[in-house]
Amino acid sequence: MPRLPALSGSALVLLGAVCWSLNSPLVKYLTLDPFLICGLRSLIAGLVLLPFVRPREIAWNRYLLAYVLAYCALCLSVIVSLSLTSAAIAIGMQYTATIWLFLLYWFQTRYFSRRAFLPVAVIMAGVLCFMLSGGSGDSHPLGNLIALTEGIFFAGMSLASKKATRTNALGITAIGNLFTALAVFLLFPTARAALPAMNGQEWGMMLILGMVQVAGGYGFFNLGVQKIPARKASVLALWEMILGPLWVALFLHQYPGPMVLAGFAIILAGMVMDAKGAAA
Repeated sequence: MPRLPALSGSALVLLGAVCWSLNSPLVKYLTLDPFLICGLRSLIAGLVLLPFVRPREIAWNRYLLAYVLAYCALCLSVIVSLSLTSAAIAIGMQYTATIWLFLLYWFQTRYFSRRAFLPVAVIMAGVLCFMLSGGSGDSHPLGNLIALTEGIFFAGMSLASKKATRTNALGITAIGNLFTALAVFLLFPTARAALPAMNGQEWGMMLILGMVQVAGGYGFFNLGVQKIPARKASVLALWEMILGPLWVALFLHQYPGPMVLAGFAIILAGMVMDAKGAAA
């Protein structure tokens, strides 16, 4: 019984990763303006989760602001990098958050654990395989650079969400998405201009992205990260990086190269090492 909260948190993060993995095939398939995709799916997610907002259970402080800004930056960087580089790289780079969170822990505690660092180093090696790969043939240096910033934003979002609320994770997810939608539609006129031209199929896919991939993905993740450490959550969320390119390969027939496959294997090895280290 004492381990139930951690197991529940892990399951929630894994559910979030499964929802997130739908992003790669859907965004790769859609020919809509990338900023329209980012803004509209966030708007849909924010409206879906709006009934869960409980203002009294949210800390209206700098941590909420940090969460909202990090979330917005993460969404923008993911959607832009997906349009410029391979799905494996665009999705994988946000999980350098594991490294940033370890470095932050080291900085705060001044304690370096070799046992804890070894899985992080292995995961980093897998991430480097992604960065050095040509992906599925559509890799771009600018896309890779933008993707590299995702890990910082993901780490910031994970840490800030724990400080912003302990009992209303879905509420802050709604706020983050509504802010992101507002920022995108205000800052990028092309997103607003492309709305009237959308057809029924595109609206259907956007509803799936907003309700399942964003509302479900970040909702489950934020619920889970309240119960387990942010670094553990960032490791479990790596499953999105594996599932996303898998869906792209199965449904869009865009296949990752050998270096990406090597990255998969190395990162999985790092995840296994991390799990064994936590259980020891």
